[in-house]
Amino acid sequence: MKFDITQRMPAVDALIAKTENPRHLAILENYRRHAILEVCGMWEGILAPDMIVPHPVYRFHAPSGTRIIEGMDKVRAEYESYVEKNTTVMYHLDEHIAVADDGFLTEYVNERFWPGWLLREQGDDIDDPNAMYIVRLTQAMYWPYDDQARVIEERVYRGGDRSIRECPPEDVITVQECREKLLPGLRPVASPYAKRVAA
Repeated sequence: MKFDITQRMPAVDALIAKTENPRHLAILENYRRHAILEVCGMWEGILAPDMIVPHPVYRFHAPSGTRIIEGMDKVRAEYESYVEKNTTVMYHLDEHIAVADDGFLTEYVNERFWPGWLLREQGDDIDDPNAMYIVRLTQAMYWPYDDQARVIEERVYRGGDRSIRECPPEDVITVQECREKLLPGLRPVASPYAKRVAA
């Protein structure tokens, strides 16, 4: 059954609804905004000066090792590669999230769409290079934020439970579908100093 992309981060939405602390709310709102822009392939908004610090650092930890992406130019290239390879669409299952003054921590099951040709190129045993596949794994993240509720780092921890399944064509979620369904609900960048606005 095709996943409803509008339900891609329900735990985040639920925590936003009950959060009163202005700083915590700004962190969550900006994370939500970041996540929508990412699946829509609109990385320029993620790297806006009111969303991220001038010199961000991304750390991806996986069973195969750690990859560090440091500096705006390299982070930009990373996002550009997601768009070029058509791997921006993903959603979260069984998510747990907590927020504090310095950022948020979350754990969830990530399901992400990947072209078969790209998986094969990376060494996976793929039957159809022309099909889309869903790569599933458990992931945890800690993102520190600065005093303006801008991302300082992404610290991402990927579990060893990675699995791959072919996705029927009728269940594939495209970037265009994400834009049509998610962008109408995209809220402005949040400030920790602003009063709460009703969603």
